Amino acid sequence: MSDYTLDELQEMMNNKLLEEADNGDDPLTLFIESCSLQSDTEKEKIIDNGVVTGFIFKSKSANKQYAEQRHYINETENGQVVGRSVSYRTFTTGSYNDTLARPSLQVIRERPIDRTVLKG
Repeated sequence: MSDYTLDELQEMMNNKLLEEADNGDDPLTLFIESCSLQSDTEKEKIIDNGVVTGFIFKSKSANKQYAEQRHYINETENGQVVGRSVSYRTFTTGSYNDTLARPSLQVIRERPIDRTVLKG
């Protein structure tokens, strides 16, 4: 059994998490970089109803792949969709031969556009 108190262990854990956050060495970033930087990386653009919904990146030599899923906000005017903007992205990871869910159109909310020009 160690001679550390619970508070000391918690402080050590917090310091380690801060150190990793400062270095950008979180596991997802490291996974994506190790897959993306390979010379044999394949990139597949996924399009759904004319909208790029994400990408799938695969590297056989690294035995890794990941899917990038885009989450959109519908821009509306008079109740009609006139555009979309990416709000955030999520990632799914796996080995080269895994079957990952294909990115599909994900709309998280709508935002009305006001094109009124104020005089002033």
